[in-house]
Amino acid sequence: MNIGSATKTRARLRVFRALLIAAFVCAVPVALVTTTIRIAVSDTAVYDYAVQHYGSQQASGIPEQELLKANDQIHDYLTNNRSGALSIQVRNQNGEAVPLFNAREVAHMADVRDLVHLFFIVQVAALAALLLFGVLVFVLWKLRTLALAALYGSVLTAALITFTGIFAVTGFDSAWSQFHGIAFSNDFWELNPARDHLIQMFPESFWFDITILIGACTLLESLLISAVSGAYMLSTREKAAAAGLGTPGAQPRQPGVDPPGSLASSNPER
Repeated sequence: MNIGSATKTRARLRVFRALLIAAFVCAVPVALVTTTIRIAVSDTAVYDYAVQHYGSQQASGIPEQELLKANDQIHDYLTNNRSGALSIQVRNQNGEAVPLFNAREVAHMADVRDLVHLFFIVQVAALAALLLFGVLVFVLWKLRTLALAALYGSVLTAALITFTGIFAVTGFDSAWSQFHGIAFSNDFWELNPARDHLIQMFPESFWFDITILIGACTLLESLLISAVSGAYMLSTREKAAAAGLGTPGAQPRQPGVDPPGSLASSNPER
C-alpha cells in the first residue's frame, strides 16, 4: 500500500469513528428517555396514584374502587397494544352500570395507544442501536473509547433534560398543548374537566408531576452513567497515555504493531 492510499484509509477510518461515536452519543438520550417512559407506562401503580391522589372520585362521581378496576383495563389496552376501541363499564355512586368514557375519549385513547406503541418501538430500536454501536466501538477502539462515548451521551442527556425541565416548569400549560398538537392529528385530546372522566382521572396536575418525575429519573440515570464512565476514564488515564490509546484521534491498534513512541517500537534490537 502506498503512502497516499494509507493516508486515505486513515482519513476514512477517522470519519467512520466520528460518525459511529456520534450515533452512539445521540442514541443514549433517546434510549434513556424512552426506557423511563416505558417503565412508567408499564407500572399500574402510576395509574392508581393518579386516581388516588388527584381527587378523581370527587370529580367524576364514580367510586374509587371502580376507577382502580378501570385502570387495569386501561393499562392492558395501552401496554399490550389492544386493537379496537376501549370499552369500560363502571358502576356509579347509584350502583348503575354506565360507560366510563364517551366517544371522544375513546377516540383519544386509541390515539394514545398508538403513540405508546410508537414509543415502545423507538425504545427497542434505540437500545438495539446502543448495543450495536457499543460493540463496534469496543471491538475497534477498546473500552476506554466506549466509556468516553458513554460519557458524552450522558452529558448530552443531562443537558437536554435540564433545558426541557426548565421550559416545562416555567410554561407547562403551553408546552403540554404544543406536545399534543405535535403528537396528535386531531383535537380529541381537548377534554372538558367538568364532564369527561378521562381528564378527571388523569388531570393536568398529574401529568405535570409525572413529567417532572420522568425527567428527574432520566437525569439521575445520566448522572450515574457519567460518574461510572468518568471514574473509568480517570482510573485508566495514565495507562492510556502510556499506550497512546483512548484519545480522540487514536486509531485502532493492529496486531503485532506497537504504537508510535512506545518503548517497544523504539528498541532497535526488536
